[in-house]
Amino acid sequence: MKRNYRVLYILFALSLTVTSCLKDNDTDSDVAYSDAAVTAITLGSLNCYTQTTSSNTGNDTIIKTVLTGSNYYMTVDQVNNLIYNNIELPQGTDLAHVLLSSISTKNNSIATMKDPSNGKYALISAYDSIDFTTPRIIRVYSSDLTYERDYTMTLTVSKTDGMKLGWKKTATETALEGWADKVLVAFADSVRLVDRGVVVKDGIAYRMNGTKVQQSSDLDNWQDVATADLSLLLGSASAELFAKGSDGKMKHSVDNGVTWQDEALDEDASLLPTSQIAMTYWNYTPIDSADFVLMAGTNQQGDVCFWRKVSQYGGDYKGGQWVYMPIEAGNYFVLPQQNNLSIAYVDKVLYALGSNKIVYTSRDQGLTWHQNSNYELPSDIQGTAFAMTADKQGNLWLVTNAGQVWKR
Repeated sequence: MKRNYRVLYILFALSLTVTSCLKDNDTDSDVAYSDAAVTAITLGSLNCYTQTTSSNTGNDTIIKTVLTGSNYYMTVDQVNNLIYNNIELPQGTDLAHVLLSSISTKNNSIATMKDPSNGKYALISAYDSIDFTTPRIIRVYSSDLTYERDYTMTLTVSKTDGMKLGWKKTATETALEGWADKVLVAFADSVRLVDRGVVVKDGIAYRMNGTKVQQSSDLDNWQDVATADLSLLLGSASAELFAKGSDGKMKHSVDNGVTWQDEALDEDASLLPTSQIAMTYWNYTPIDSADFVLMAGTNQQGDVCFWRKVSQYGGDYKGGQWVYMPIEAGNYFVLPQQNNLSIAYVDKVLYALGSNKIVYTSRDQGLTWHQNSNYELPSDIQGTAFAMTADKQGNLWLVTNAGQVWKR
C-alpha cells in the first residue's frame, strides 16, 4: 500500500507541470481535498479527411481539413460518469490521433487516462495524441489521494457526409399540402402524417374521439376501446400510453387504453406543457427492461418545457414518476419555443424541429440543445410548417405543408 501511495504522490508532483490539467480558480493549490471530478474538457485540433473525385479525370483526391476542436462542445455527465461530444464530428475525422487541449478538474484533482494495452494509468498531455477509435477511461484522483473516479469518454463521428449525404427530397404530394397542426408518425413500414393526438404503440394507432378512446390497425378504420375523461393522447412507450386528463393531470394506461390512472409528478401539474406537445422514448440501458420517456412542449407562460420519466416494465409494471426538467440559470443551449414541434431519437441522439426551420440535436437526454450544421435543411425546402419523425431503420423523415417529403 505504501508503494502505491508513493507512485501517486509522484504523479501529483508531475501533474503540476502538465498544462492540460487546469486548476479550479476557486481553490487554493496548497490545500489537499478528498473529492475529484472532471468539470470540463476541450478538444484540440482534429484532422478530417474527405475524398473527392475529379469530374474531368475521374481521379480520387484526399483533402485534409483541420477542425477547431473547441467548436465541438463536450458534455461531462456527472450522474453516469460519461464524457461525449454533443455535436457529431464530421465524417472522415481522424479519431486515432486526437489532442485534448484542456481538462478542468475540481479541487486540483489529477487527471489520468488508462492505456488499453497494459491497463496502466498515465497523466494526460496536451502534446500527445490519443486514440479514440474506442471509448477511453479517464480516472481522476483527489489531491489528498484518498478518492478516485472514472469516466468513460467517447467521441462520435457522423455516419453521413453532411450536405452530400444529407436531406433528399423523395416526393412532392398535392394531398400533403396546406396541413396545419399535424404530426408525423412511424406506422408499420412507413411514415404517416396524422392529426396531433394520434399516437402509435406496437403497430396500433390510438386517438380520442370525444370521450371515446379508439384504436386502428390501418389508420382508416377505428374501433372504440373505452370511454375515458381525457383531453388529448400524448404519446407512448414500450408498455404505456400517455394522455392529458380533462382535469389537467397526466394519465397512463398499461392495457392499451382500456383503463387510465393518474401519473406521479415531482412538481405541480400546472408546469406541464399545454400546447405544441411532442414525446419520444428509447431503451434506458442502465436499468433492465426500462424506457426513458421525454416530453416537450409549450407551458402556460409560453416557454418551452421538458419532463422526463424512467419507466420500468419488466415483469410486473413498476411505473415511475415524471420529473420536471427546469432550465438551469446560465444554460445558453436551450431549445427555443416554436410551433409544430417534433422530436425524434436515433442512435443516442435527440433531434428537434419546429417552425424556425432549424434542426437541433441533444446528446444529454434533452438538457442542452445545439444547432447542428450536418442536419441543416436544404435551401430549396418549401413550406411554413414541418413534421419530423424517425422510422424503424433510424432514418429521419420530414414532411412540409408545401407537400414535400424529405428523408436522410
